[in-house]
Amino acid sequence: MDFFFVEYRDPLFGLIVLAALVFIMASSHYVWRIFANKDQKSKLDRFVKKFEINSTHQQILKNANLSIENLNFLAQIFTKSGEFEKAVGIYLIALKKTNEPSQKEFIFFSLAQVYLKAGFLERSVEALLNALKIKARNKESLKLLKIVYLKLKDFNKVLEVLECLFELGENIYTEKALIKALKIQSSPKDEKEKIKEILALSKDNEYILRLCFLYYKDKITQMPKFENVIDLLNECKTPLNLEDEKYQEFFYAKNLSYKSIVIKNQKLKILKILNDNKINANLSFTYVCNNCKNQNHLFFYYCPFCHEFGTCEIYYEVKV
Repeated sequence: MDFFFVEYRDPLFGLIVLAALVFIMASSHYVWRIFANKDQKSKLDRFVKKFEINSTHQQILKNANLSIENLNFLAQIFTKSGEFEKAVGIYLIALKKTNEPSQKEFIFFSLAQVYLKAGFLERSVEALLNALKIKARNKESLKLLKIVYLKLKDFNKVLEVLECLFELGENIYTEKALIKALKIQSSPKDEKEKIKEILALSKDNEYILRLCFLYYKDKITQMPKFENVIDLLNECKTPLNLEDEKYQEFFYAKNLSYKSIVIKNQKLKILKILNDNKINANLSFTYVCNNCKNQNHLFFYYCPFCHEFGTCEIYYEVKV
């Protein structure tokens, strides 16, 4: 065993052994890098071939001396005009033209966005997973992957991605509870069991309370804030939760509650006056993301434009 201990040999022998070990490790790393690069290139070629669409304009772009920035600009133009097939083709060309990891990551992410807009969710997942292989701690890729999994209704995968975001410092507690509630809602469990389990998650979570109100408003006792469900209340034909002043004002303005009160909300006051004068008035709703300021005609938990969670503000106006 003394053979393995350098201190019992000539110092020169120890240096030779150390140099030999360094050489072996360096050679092994070099060989490993060669095979790793070949494997990476092979995987990239398979990815490109899987989704590649041959066309005349693609052959021209392949042969053209265009930079990655130029190709990205062209792809964005096609994406905005709804020509997703052409945009995908350009991004696939860009993938084959670059060897820079940061550029490949950006292209995979952009490709995933196009696939998502075009409705090819599985392809979007594959592109995002490729982007995350290059840079695993990319919040933007993880957030988009979360949205795609949510559209696929793969709630377990969404929860896994949320855990990754938590490790990167994101506050996920409210969102995680909502995803668990959506998972329970979509399960084949008995309705009473669903309500019990969902309400157990609803503490200080207005998004879950809205979900409960949407599906089980006649079976719950804890009501959401008026501002968060006014659009759902507008569909109600009978008054409820009249102990709450804002609920009471709303149903009084709609002539569904007959206890005379002073309405403080100016828009509801106008609605009441119009209804009392036999003018058929109602409320119209707009949903605005307080992050990107884009408008939508439907309520959203995740903004359909910037994909941020919990940014929906409900705006309403009186219409005749």
